[in-house]
Amino acid sequence: MWIDILTYPSTSPPKFPKFRRATFRLEGKRLIFNLRPMGELAFNLEDIKEVNGVTLTLFKPPRRGIKLTLSWGQEVIVSVGRNPLIYDKRDMYKLLRMIFSPLIEGAVAEVNGRVGVLKILDNQVALVTQGNVIPIKPDEIKGEVGEKVRKFLSLLKFLSKENQEKQ
Repeated sequence: MWIDILTYPSTSPPKFPKFRRATFRLEGKRLIFNLRPMGELAFNLEDIKEVNGVTLTLFKPPRRGIKLTLSWGQEVIVSVGRNPLIYDKRDMYKLLRMIFSPLIEGAVAEVNGRVGVLKILDNQVALVTQGNVIPIKPDEIKGEVGEKVRKFLSLLKFLSKENQEKQ
């Protein structure tokens, strides 16, 4: 399946943005976008400074997407097109999981007196303890990992609002 991608320097956003169709994959710690008709954008996950949800009002009706701000001043906007034959909203969720998995998964956390490791299951975060998998709420985890969990879940909620508005 495909996604739409736009890249530009953060100092000069385009007046008339032109999105390109792309696929993506994760190789080690590198996120690679294969652009169509040809080209490639690749960067380390550590280069991502910020991930935000954006509403793209230049489309009618407006679309939701995510904006990645990279450490060297480049911005990448990723969205899903309208053609259901080649685009799938689940690819956006998959991309978010790829970005946040190294930051969240495997982190040791304590929730309600239980200690375990965090794991992303489908579109939620769970605490894995000895023999138990406990779904957690965003405010149950403290510290830097808790902030990343809240950011991940808020972006998932932001992207899923588009589906709820259509129904």
